[in-house]
Amino acid sequence: MADNKLIELIETLSVVEKRECSVFLKSPYHNRREDVLRLWEMLSGSKSEALDAKKAFSIIYPDQTFRDAQWRHLQSFLLGCVEAFLAQRAWEKTSLLSELHLVAIYRDKKLRKSLDHTLRRASDRLEKMPHDGQYYHFLYQLEWERYAVAQLQHGRTQENDLVAVSRAFDVYAAANKLRLACLMESHRTVFQVNYDNSFLPELLLFVEKSDLLEVPIVALYYHCYQALTEGNEESFRAFRRELESQGKALPEDETRTFTLLAINYCIRRLNSGEARYVREAFDLYRIGLDTRALLENGYLSRFAFKNIVALGLRLREFIWVEQFIEQYEPFLEEKYRSAHRDYNLAKLYFAQKNYGQAMPLLARVGESDLLLNLDSRVMLLKMYYETSEFDALDALLASFKILLLRKKKIIGYHSLHYLNTLRYIQKLVRLNLNDKKAAADFRAEIEANTSVIEKEWILEQVPKR
Repeated sequence: MADNKLIELIETLSVVEKRECSVFLKSPYHNRREDVLRLWEMLSGSKSEALDAKKAFSIIYPDQTFRDAQWRHLQSFLLGCVEAFLAQRAWEKTSLLSELHLVAIYRDKKLRKSLDHTLRRASDRLEKMPHDGQYYHFLYQLEWERYAVAQLQHGRTQENDLVAVSRAFDVYAAANKLRLACLMESHRTVFQVNYDNSFLPELLLFVEKSDLLEVPIVALYYHCYQALTEGNEESFRAFRRELESQGKALPEDETRTFTLLAINYCIRRLNSGEARYVREAFDLYRIGLDTRALLENGYLSRFAFKNIVALGLRLREFIWVEQFIEQYEPFLEEKYRSAHRDYNLAKLYFAQKNYGQAMPLLARVGESDLLLNLDSRVMLLKMYYETSEFDALDALLASFKILLLRKKKIIGYHSLHYLNTLRYIQKLVRLNLNDKKAAADFRAEIEANTSVIEKEWILEQVPKR
């Protein structure tokens, strides 16, 4: 029974959700079948993957022989009930949705007093929401209901004001289209996907010529998109100002998304050789940690963890990095926790030239995270070179190359970057640093190659003449 949609869903439910779902299923409005309730109690109260289908069937239907079709139908019915419970639970979390539905119902029933009261209540609840894109979606729906109520009260013979409806829709449409454009641009740079943005230039012109940039959420998305596409400093500064002023008022997932977009902008500038963005990216990560915007479902991404350590080390914030690793290690997913703790601590010790503590930690980083394992090997190569352990370095170069060729399909384009790095480290070992021309040619070759990991470290080993 392990490979089963119903069981998979039930196993994700919290204790509170299971308790509330039991109440839901015991309500005759939602379920009148005792066999459905018995199956729910059986699956929600035990390790369901260990249950045998025929044995469970005999407990629910003691006087019947097992019938596969009946058993599947029972599970399907319970799955529908659990899905209905979760959908209603999600709906109830946004009380404004029920208010908007009630407005439409009271309008259809022409119950004026209840209608006016519900409109006021919906308006009050709306103003307590974060003023994000969803807020303007609800505002548009509310303004439309007000317009519909005015038509109901005054009829079509009297002019009705659609200005508020139009304004709310303009903000909703502009904000959400710009938000989507930011996400599409972010995806495009990573996955090389082409999107149809033919409508976007017209929208940008409309936003620039109107007063929509005075709406904070529109300004946030507009400046973010301009920073991601134009890459200019002014747009990025405007984006950061909007993010810092609005961040605490936005939903957590929205703050996280746009904090990461701001960080990605800095990383792109860093990759273009603009070292001043190290501090910028580092500060953004620290803001994301302080506001908990970088935590998703209580976890910190292992990629963010690694990036934060790398940036902190570039700034030589050694004490802060050590405290960060200790404080945020528990926020890593358990399956990645030990490997990323060991790797990042090793990176800290390496930066401090404490190779005796770094090497044993790297030896503990297994192959469960392949790219982390590859980066650990690169760090070992650097330590062997810096301590002149050339026999160990040659042996690691040989085994590393074999591993890369064996994992080439899994690693993809990364394999070229690692292979180039191995080739240049091998050439570095054999390079006569006293030969000025050979050293200059080596530097020029590396500087011209964009597919090299640890380019900065390799260049540091060949002083400029």
